[in-house]
Amino acid sequence: MTKLSNNPTELNELKALWQAREQSNSAWLNQLQKHAFDIFSSSGFPTTRMEDWKYTDTRNIATNYPQWLKTQPQTIAHTPALLDIDNSIHLAFIDGHYSPEYSGTKQLPPGIIAGNLGDLADCYPGLLQEKLGKLANNNDSGFVAINTAFACDGAALLLPDNQDLEQPIYLSFFSSTPEITIQPRLLINLGVNSRATVLEHYSSNVAAITNAVTEINCGKGSELTWYKLQDEHIDAWHTAVQYAHLDQDATIKTTQIDIGAGLARNELRLTLAGRGAHAEAKGLLMADAQRHVDSRITVEHTAPETSSRERYRSILADCARGVFNGRILVQAEAQKTAAELTNKNLLLNSGAEINTKPELEIYADDVKCAHGSTTGQLDETSMFYLISRGLNIDEARNILIRAFAGELLTDISIEALRNRVQSALEELEHGHVK
Repeated sequence: MTKLSNNPTELNELKALWQAREQSNSAWLNQLQKHAFDIFSSSGFPTTRMEDWKYTDTRNIATNYPQWLKTQPQTIAHTPALLDIDNSIHLAFIDGHYSPEYSGTKQLPPGIIAGNLGDLADCYPGLLQEKLGKLANNNDSGFVAINTAFACDGAALLLPDNQDLEQPIYLSFFSSTPEITIQPRLLINLGVNSRATVLEHYSSNVAAITNAVTEINCGKGSELTWYKLQDEHIDAWHTAVQYAHLDQDATIKTTQIDIGAGLARNELRLTLAGRGAHAEAKGLLMADAQRHVDSRITVEHTAPETSSRERYRSILADCARGVFNGRILVQAEAQKTAAELTNKNLLLNSGAEINTKPELEIYADDVKCAHGSTTGQLDETSMFYLISRGLNIDEARNILIRAFAGELLTDISIEALRNRVQSALEELEHGHVK
């Protein structure tokens, strides 16, 4: 990694901003953030000279980061673009700060906390010190390190053992102030045999930078259904990393959907650390114009009899560019692992492009693993069949696009989320996305 754009002025600006920030009363949190900033200072933002960032250029983000980090939230001029989710526990964040006004509940159930990280560290010192920063690795990239160093407000879902939370947790992050940087930090911890559904939703109506980090711990026998919807303004930049650790017999089902931002990169890191742990991960990426969407997933099997299934699809139009990297790593002790990774990509125009790289890295000898990737345009035989049945070209095209994406949407349990994705598909069919 090279230093921040090799520009000492920008790095000095960030140092001054970090030193001027409001510090917490918790010594351990201040130390955690100082250590993260030290790592960032020595590494800077990633560049295209790094293999993992070969196709995603972050120079514009790096150049604007210091100045946009100074931007203070303004009065909200428009109503936040929120999903109408029935019977949800809604925590709203406006321009990076927790907003009780826009949140859907005045009194949160026990085990759910939200607000300034410093305040939360004071109120729940043992709990946060035990979990915060334990999964996220600041050495993974400058974006993880700078999130840890500057994260202000955040949310934590800390479910005790044997709790089945029927209401979905809706975490909305809306940017309304032009040229602002927000850095959400989320912590999800499910106790033994607990159940929960969580939706992270990122939206904006201005050019902004979002840099989010989520840490997920799934205890023995627990089950988490986790959705992430990135629906930001075309001039926005979005980077996010999620870390998930699964204990024995734990299950996680994830669905990541990218339909916005000019540049978006999402990275999901799953570790199946307990015998019998299971993960299902799905992703749908849609982009048009000159948008760039980079999606990555790493699934590490470190215990025996674990299983995972990953299905990712991209739909790209105009001159949009997509990047997909999926990696399954099976350690020597993870005997009897079953893992499957598929990536399918649909290019609607000759100018659209996808760089895809599925990987298997196996050190155990008793496993069943497979991976594959396909890229192409709409099937001419299917088009001909539909047209021969009386449909025009546009109607036939739209049916095939919806069918391509539909397989990943059928299992979405939140109707409002499913409707928003269907709407984005219709916009893409008519030649533009949001």
